[in-house]
Amino acid sequence: MKFTSSIKPLLEAVGHAVLALPPKATDFRFESITMTLDKKRLTLFATDGDIALQTSIEADSGEKGVVSLQAKKFLDILRNMYETVAEFKTDKKDGDNEVSFSIKTDRGTYRIAGSSQKPEQMAAAPEFDLTITMPASELKALAEKTLFAASTDDMRPAMMGVLLEIESKQLRAVATDGHRLVRFTKKMETGAKEKLKIIVPARVVNIVQKSLGGDGNVEIAISSKEQRIQFTVGETTIIAGLIAENYPNYEAVIPLENDKKMLVNRSNMAGTIKRVARFSSRGDVRLAITKDALQVSAENTDEGSAAEESVPCEFQSDSITIGFNSKFVEDALGHLDSDEVDFEFSTPTRATIIRPKDSSSSSPDKKGDDLLMLVMPVRINS
Repeated sequence: MKFTSSIKPLLEAVGHAVLALPPKATDFRFESITMTLDKKRLTLFATDGDIALQTSIEADSGEKGVVSLQAKKFLDILRNMYETVAEFKTDKKDGDNEVSFSIKTDRGTYRIAGSSQKPEQMAAAPEFDLTITMPASELKALAEKTLFAASTDDMRPAMMGVLLEIESKQLRAVATDGHRLVRFTKKMETGAKEKLKIIVPARVVNIVQKSLGGDGNVEIAISSKEQRIQFTVGETTIIAGLIAENYPNYEAVIPLENDKKMLVNRSNMAGTIKRVARFSSRGDVRLAITKDALQVSAENTDEGSAAEESVPCEFQSDSITIGFNSKFVEDALGHLDSDEVDFEFSTPTRATIIRPKDSSSSSPDKKGDDLLMLVMPVRINS
């Protein structure tokens, strides 16, 4: 097979395809990328056995053919190639199905080994219960606001994904690792006739997020019977298995009586937490809140270091002193868009709720959406 293509679009397509491959693999099927040429259409496919990604680009050719290459090696070659139009060609070798794959540019020729054996391709699409179409930018925002809170503990497989609760007029995404939680509710027409709950693996959500551009729509198709989900955006299709576990009752941990409310500038708060936490022995920070006054402090008694910083705020309730893992607070603030945020407290041992200020023009609430973040406190020395 032989085709001509610019380096840049091929690099982008290969970069997307390799997202489906596992970090380490001993099976060539799961460390290779397969390119199928059908005249002027080049289709790229990669899989880890559960997640499969297929995408395609235009190529200048009149031929047909298939070649499988070691994906990361091919990607590394393209990344280090200068932008030009190159000729890509396979030549048979003596061994069965072995080929030499060459890249010819105006400066030189580069060759790597490949295979002409046609590997496993994208499985036939299952019978879907529900298909939802939404702007790619909105799905990307949903992923960005929830994915960071998903668990990485493989002893709790249900929490290693993002829960999607789909109703006729809203889509809710939830992620938690047991120490923090995000619940993002988006008002939209889904077409669902009854409530549907699925858990999408965090890795799948991450792949989809990286594959999304800012324009166009994405189609989400769900098969609850076969526990599969498919994302289609532009020329790219991603299909993967769902997590077949029961998600914990997250509603039970969201407090309903947090009556102590603090309004604070998001960037000021984030900067203070980041600076002060550097002086903590464990990465924890203490918040001492009195009427319109917030003191953030941390110390490392072993090193004799400490820090304290004040942050302007609005607070009219009884004083409270509470401790947090600084990273969890930083992460929450970093995934909010509003200039100001509301902290809602109850006691030093109960979960704190963080929300974007409703009146902010950059808040997602301007579209009728609702974003809630929850952070569990930590014990602090008195």
